[in-house]
Amino acid sequence: MPPRELIARTRAAHWIGVTLAILAVDYVTGPFIPLSILYVVPVVLATVSHGPAAGVSLAALLPFVRLPLFLGWEAPPTWTMRLIDAVVDTAILIGFVLLVTRIVRQQRQIRLLEGMLPICGFCKRVRDEAGEWRKLEAYIAERSEARFTHTFCEECGRRHYGELADQDAT
Repeated sequence: MPPRELIARTRAAHWIGVTLAILAVDYVTGPFIPLSILYVVPVVLATVSHGPAAGVSLAALLPFVRLPLFLGWEAPPTWTMRLIDAVVDTAILIGFVLLVTRIVRQQRQIRLLEGMLPICGFCKRVRDEAGEWRKLEAYIAERSEARFTHTFCEECGRRHYGELADQDAT
């Protein structure tokens, strides 16, 4: 089995195990200690490890898997209230999926700046994702909050301005 597939299966086992553990603890604690907020944990794990589709699927499934627990509890709320609660829980969990998906996407974009950049050895322009050669300053400014000012180092000052640069330093 390829390592990526093994990692994916291991991660799936983690969030499925966490889901089952939370369901078991939720059942044992009964209807008066609501633990449905903990369902955020496996939904986030599923989203991070397997993407938004897995997260949304789990978010839509968990509140309705929880409904049969009420049969063992003989809890006072009506089934209508339980269904409304399940729909609200689903909406909240899907909101978390969307939030986590956005955060993961932003982290990938940040990593793009941390990785290797194809840069021209002569003009110092950077090749972007579309294959276009862009000024280094423009490329970085579009992908970060960095702002640029232009000056020159002492060595370039001496090379381009000769004695004028030396006089300015004293």
